[in-house]
Amino acid sequence: MEGKNTVEAPRLGRPGWRDPRLLAGLLLVLLSVAGIVALVQSLDSSDGYWAAEQDLVPGEIVEPDQLAVVQARLGDASGDYLPADEPFPDHSSVVATVRQGELLPAGAVAAADPEARQPISLTVDDPLPDGTGAGARVDVWIAERDDSQDYAEPELVAPSAELAEVTEASGSFGASGGVTVQVLVGPEQLPQVLDAKGNGARISVVPSPVGR
Repeated sequence: MEGKNTVEAPRLGRPGWRDPRLLAGLLLVLLSVAGIVALVQSLDSSDGYWAAEQDLVPGEIVEPDQLAVVQARLGDASGDYLPADEPFPDHSSVVATVRQGELLPAGAVAAADPEARQPISLTVDDPLPDGTGAGARVDVWIAERDDSQDYAEPELVAPSAELAEVTEASGSFGASGGVTVQVLVGPEQLPQVLDAKGNGARISVVPSPVGR
């Protein structure tokens, strides 16, 4: 019986570095990794914005040590706040109270308060309601002393004034001395409020129904 001729199957050799299939596979892997890295970076990207290190009051120049840089992702709202990659404008104030920790709105910074308001410190006997703090609107009432040294009917002298600060006032020997508030008043109300302070008038500060 004649033997049959056998044909050996060709052996598959290991692909070399120059093999197009291996290079194509490596390229796909690199592109996949690069895409994942870019996606993670886009999700984790944040920008720096100026924020208040303490309550900022209109009429007072904002100093560098009153600011901090906060990283945040604001998306479409990024243009509404001051970016920290630009220097904060020198000799600038804010046009409305910015509370500690809040980002500085781009429209809140100006060379001077447009209403020319000034903060004035007042000590009042009656505590303010809980939650009434910087940025709230209050009405300032003054009761002048009459000739008999009694108090006259209170008069509203500064309606819907902005509250800049609230602190507990301390009396002698640590006793409570009421509440000290800083209220922003305009040039029309300022003389009357200062006169009331100097003449011992009764000054009351109550939340304004107008609100903030």
